[in-house]
Amino acid sequence: MLRLGVSLRTRLTLWYGALLALTLLAFSALLYFTLQQSLSSSMDQRLVLRADQLRRQVGPSIANLGLQPEDVAPSQLESTLGEFVEPGIYVQLLSPKGAVLAAPPNLVGGELPVPPSSRQAIAEDRPIYVNVPVGSGDANVRLLTEPIHQTGTNEVVGAVQVAESLTPFENTMAAVARLLLTAGALALALAVIVGWLLTRAALSPVARITETARHIAATGDYRRRLHVTPPRFGHGDELFFLAATFNDMIARLEHVLESQRRLLADTSHELRNPITIIRGNLALLRRTGVPEATRAEAVVEAEEEAARMGRLVGDLLLLARADAGEPSSLQHESVDLAEVVGEVVEQARPRADVRQVTFETHGRCVVLGDRDRLKQLIANLVENAIRYTPKTGRIDVTISGSGVQQPGAAVRSRNARGTSASTDMAILTVADSGIGISPADLPHVFERFYRADKARSRAHGGTGLGLSIAQYIAQAHGGSIQAASEGANRGSIFSVRLPLMPENTRRQPASSARESTPRVPVRR
Repeated sequence: MLRLGVSLRTRLTLWYGALLALTLLAFSALLYFTLQQSLSSSMDQRLVLRADQLRRQVGPSIANLGLQPEDVAPSQLESTLGEFVEPGIYVQLLSPKGAVLAAPPNLVGGELPVPPSSRQAIAEDRPIYVNVPVGSGDANVRLLTEPIHQTGTNEVVGAVQVAESLTPFENTMAAVARLLLTAGALALALAVIVGWLLTRAALSPVARITETARHIAATGDYRRRLHVTPPRFGHGDELFFLAATFNDMIARLEHVLESQRRLLADTSHELRNPITIIRGNLALLRRTGVPEATRAEAVVEAEEEAARMGRLVGDLLLLARADAGEPSSLQHESVDLAEVVGEVVEQARPRADVRQVTFETHGRCVVLGDRDRLKQLIANLVENAIRYTPKTGRIDVTISGSGVQQPGAAVRSRNARGTSASTDMAILTVADSGIGISPADLPHVFERFYRADKARSRAHGGTGLGLSIAQYIAQAHGGSIQAASEGANRGSIFSVRLPLMPENTRRQPASSARESTPRVPVRR
């Protein structure tokens, strides 16, 4: 489903920016929390180390005291605590009940707080870490409370508290957060700009395709093409294939439209001629004093042109239905091609005048199809051969099948692929010694209204659709048709291949014996 309203370039840039933003956010969060854990762990290790040193130093002194705040002489411990005092480091001694025995000498405002959790930890003989405010509450410290045991026993005789200011830690983490946010925002902005430019460059062929398509839609100029540069490495990317496919599609559309224009022009021309003749004859019949013989000739000519126009309309309707993909209305019955070809040849001999028409069969050729349409196909080929063969020439019609190889030498052609019949195909060949077909015209002989000889007219009844209809009928029966010729004035050969009926499904069609005229090889 296409999403309208936002360009593809904008969507790609937004997706790229969102993905990069999530990546930067995840990386920054991981870095921030990893650094936070590392600094916190280092601070706790420093507190533990200092607490152990303080316990070893003041533990024996506290054990010899009465373990009551009023029995402790602060002067005896101040000198010891002073050795552990540093800027931002505070130490404090507690009794087993949590009473302060000695306060930090460097703490402005008195003593370190002793939260209930610390008193509970002393009673339970375990260390504890807490973050507590000191002084006026503007600064926080990391406080470690660790019990002191009497030498030789596990009796708790007091506790030591070591605290470190959290201000440097908090300042460091705030600076890291600002740095990550600033660097991430700049990186994201730079990536979005670069991504926009790269996406614009990468989608430039799409823009050219769109511009070309709009130009063609607005002007109808199907001769315009995209300039496609072959890739230097590999086989090309998706946009290269898209542009190449677009050019192929436009070329195909140009060919189709040109064919439609030519078909419309040729159809108009072919219909205009009989209509003009019919109107002229009707005007002649309206005159007075026209001899009766002239009137009869005008009526016959008008009837012939009307019949020709009817055949043309019928042929166009048949091809139009084929182009529309409508189901074929062909009959499916057993047809003996030899019988049908014989009928066509016998009917064509009077029209052939002095041209020699021969007919030869090899084996039985029974196919499943429409007898009338197959007869129309054969008649179109024979009439085409008669029309383009001089009176001194000859036409040879040969049909073979049932695994019999078709005689005759192979003819070089772009459309002929050989003359050997397979065991399941019937081969019908119509060869003439007429004007032939040039190599340039050979690929187009089955196009509608196409004439290899532009100087010849269709005054003898041809509509220019005979070969097109023959091709349609052959393909509708599951077969094919090819044209072959060695060039101008060297004759032509039309070969039709149709599938034979399987032996187990053939019905013996009614047929009459046909005399076979000896076939004289035609030099090609």
